[in-house]
Amino acid sequence: MATIVNKLGGHITSEIPQIFDAVFECTLNMINKDFEEYPEHRTNFFYLLQAVNSHCFPAFLAIPPAQFKLVLDSIIWAFKHTMRNVADTGLQILYTLLQNVAQEEAAAQSFYQTYFCDILQHIFSVVTDTSHTAGLTMHASILAYMFNLVEEGKISVALNPSNPVNNQGFIQEYVANLLKTAFPHLQDAQVKVFVTGLFSLNQDIPAFKEHLRDFLVQIKEFAGEDSTDLFLEEREASLRLAQEEKHKLQMSVPGILNPHEIPEEMCD
Repeated sequence: MATIVNKLGGHITSEIPQIFDAVFECTLNMINKDFEEYPEHRTNFFYLLQAVNSHCFPAFLAIPPAQFKLVLDSIIWAFKHTMRNVADTGLQILYTLLQNVAQEEAAAQSFYQTYFCDILQHIFSVVTDTSHTAGLTMHASILAYMFNLVEEGKISVALNPSNPVNNQGFIQEYVANLLKTAFPHLQDAQVKVFVTGLFSLNQDIPAFKEHLRDFLVQIKEFAGEDSTDLFLEEREASLRLAQEEKHKLQMSVPGILNPHEIPEEMCD
């Protein structure tokens, strides 16, 4: 189904609500009991959401609110998943969704008021989860984007209707409380510096990512845990680069590689 949506793109937008009626909830009910059963259905379910999000986003605005909430819950569930490909897909869907929402002025403010704080809370829950350190770059990209929305006043509705103060002040307090509740050993000064950095660094993703990682190192060091896994992405990238360089070197020396290991263009 994802292949069809990717192929037809916007031409199939009007049919998405019917497709969802046919396959969305029944598939979701198959895979939402645990993180392991029906791995192929699980992966393809999120590929479908990714395809609709990328090519037919207006369809998400046309489905009933209860169904849209299920879509968002599914995305949140995806980026919390233990299967890395599902978690990565969930993060990509969320990032694109946030960008798409920002382009829809009529729907954006209602979306922010209903879902912004919940999304923020769930992203922080995976950022601070040691089993999700491989997603740190995407976590940083999403959080930086969200904090930038607040800082630049793109969210005009009050995120806290019961106490409609300045949204930036509210989010600073909201995030600080989240962190102090989850990590009561943190000093107020540590939390304040971290939250301040989330705003001041949100237009520099590498610096924002380092700011996140520094904070996670502080948490792990206090708990006496090893913090080397926080550099997993860099290690993987370094190994990929080393493997590519090794392969190039081998290709330059006749006889080292088997014929089937040599790209076709090198055989001409």
